[in-house]
Amino acid sequence: MNGSDENILVIINPKAGRYGSVSAAGKLCRELRQAGARVNEITTTGMGDARKIAFNQAPNHSLVVACGGDGTLSEVISGLMRLPSPPDVGFLPIGSTCDVARTFGLPSNPVKAARGMLNGIPYPLDIGQVTGSQASIRQDLPQGTVPHEADQLPEYFSYVASFGAFTEIAYATRRQLKKSLGHLAYVLKGLQSVGSIRPFETEVILDGEDYSGHYIFGGVLNSNSVGGLVRLDDVILDDGLFEVLLVKPPRNVGQTARLVSQLLRRKTGNDIIRRRARDISFRFIEPVSFTLDGEYGGTRKSWQVTNIKQAVRLRLQDPPKATS
Repeated sequence: MNGSDENILVIINPKAGRYGSVSAAGKLCRELRQAGARVNEITTTGMGDARKIAFNQAPNHSLVVACGGDGTLSEVISGLMRLPSPPDVGFLPIGSTCDVARTFGLPSNPVKAARGMLNGIPYPLDIGQVTGSQASIRQDLPQGTVPHEADQLPEYFSYVASFGAFTEIAYATRRQLKKSLGHLAYVLKGLQSVGSIRPFETEVILDGEDYSGHYIFGGVLNSNSVGGLVRLDDVILDDGLFEVLLVKPPRNVGQTARLVSQLLRRKTGNDIIRRRARDISFRFIEPVSFTLDGEYGGTRKSWQVTNIKQAVRLRLQDPPKATS
């Protein structure tokens, strides 16, 4: 393992995970330095910090490493997307539910992670850009889960943008509960929210084709795993297309259980639509909130999602086979 040519920026979210992100990040940095790399460590202090640090500091580095959960990685990528030529990205997964780590088989062990970052291959990853009507910020969510101003809302996502059933779990679950219970906290919050599931009348256009209807869930995905529970087969992560998943409302309680079972078994059908698309638009009668990479993405009446093909390079020890 030789890092003599590497100048690495490590961005650490000290609030991530249950077992000490600072300690794990420290071990990662020691391993990188022992390999000869020059390492600059910066710790975040609040929401949006990782995005600002990545944007301001990344141009002076060959690799930017996110230490935290999927939200931390998403912030780092959002900062890098504003640069004309972003450096490679590394990820040490420390969060409660890391879908990106599951998708790519990334190790949480700092020593193994360091080796993968230094010896790994840069894998080009599609990134989603979000635009639409003027965004607003909800006031009914736990403190610390939403930014103070609408211009601080995320504009990009690395693996999921979604609305509807269960999508609020990631950002509406209080951080202290996440730290004490980990993934179980999301399960408990999900069970509490079953009674509040409602359909949204939605105009949906996928690459010019109309899929409008009533849906309890809509997701734009670039991942094999969603929430650590639902898994998708045959996802291509660098082809310039997203997986779009649309779930119609159940007609009775029994069908609700059947829909959940189908999702967990990776099945589609008349009530679960799966398509691939580059340009996706959603338009609602009333403003609807979206989740972007597990974080609150704002509330809008219309959402436009665009795939930016192979926008960033993620360092991987064993990358998936590229499509181009």
